[in-house]
Amino acid sequence: MNMNETLIMVATMLAPAFFSLLGMAAFGSPVVAVLGEIAAKAKKRVFYDKYGQQTSSMGLILLILTLVVCGAGVGIAFAKFPEFIKKFINPTSPLKYAFIGMGVFALFTFIHSLSWKKMRSAKGFHIVLGLIAALGGLAAVTIAVPAKLLIGQTAADPAQAAYNAQALQLPMAIMYAILTIAAAAGLSCAYLVLRRNKDDFGRDYYNFTLKLAARWAAIPMVGFLACQGWMFATLPESFKTMTMGTPLGFVWAGATAIGAICTILWLIIARSAAPLQLKGLTFLAALLMWLMHALNVTLFMNFMSMF
Repeated sequence: MNMNETLIMVATMLAPAFFSLLGMAAFGSPVVAVLGEIAAKAKKRVFYDKYGQQTSSMGLILLILTLVVCGAGVGIAFAKFPEFIKKFINPTSPLKYAFIGMGVFALFTFIHSLSWKKMRSAKGFHIVLGLIAALGGLAAVTIAVPAKLLIGQTAADPAQAAYNAQALQLPMAIMYAILTIAAAAGLSCAYLVLRRNKDDFGRDYYNFTLKLAARWAAIPMVGFLACQGWMFATLPESFKTMTMGTPLGFVWAGATAIGAICTILWLIIARSAAPLQLKGLTFLAALLMWLMHALNVTLFMNFMSMF
């Protein structure tokens, strides 16, 4: 693959990566929302709870959008590539447990988000509902990501393909699970700004929650970048040679560099005395995270083709 082909593939991945990132944020939203609830109880400050509620609302919107987009995508794919789609929905598919996790996540996300006000007097039980949604979402991601590595693989040596996939499974699964939390918190920064005029909870609230959301986005992003190094260290030598000897090496380096820039932008917001004056950085970080994810998706798709 030459540079032009690589750039074309990255450009092709921009649209799927956009909706994928929104889906990742949906999966991570219950984690951030529950953290807000727990922090509100521990620190006796309502701003944490209000931020958790807003993140939960954002996650519900993104979940509905994800279900619509995925449903349409599966319908189109089934019409054009029925045999390939059957591998995903087959009862013996390694994705079946991911589908169970997704079902648990979707059900409890709806319950948790829509019962926020009604269960203010039963916070403990409401937190449990959120934890179930969060664990279901994280389980679905950690199962689905490594399972996709082998879905549809046609390697001449299945045993070698399985060995290569096993080397990547753990770091890649953890990396994308962490990304769901970073995406949820990172996009919530922009969501807070977009909702400010409509909700208008006061300047003190937005100054507090923008710093909180930025901090909660930066911390998991550091973990995500660490997983990039972990994944490279465990990469099979054949994959490493094919990656570093082609423009894919630049794709990987670019994704890591952009992730680091996102982290820096969020830290600037988190440490600012007037984060509302930096609201433009929330949208810049969101756009850069989208580009980073497109580069990562490009890399992931190429790893799938190497088996």
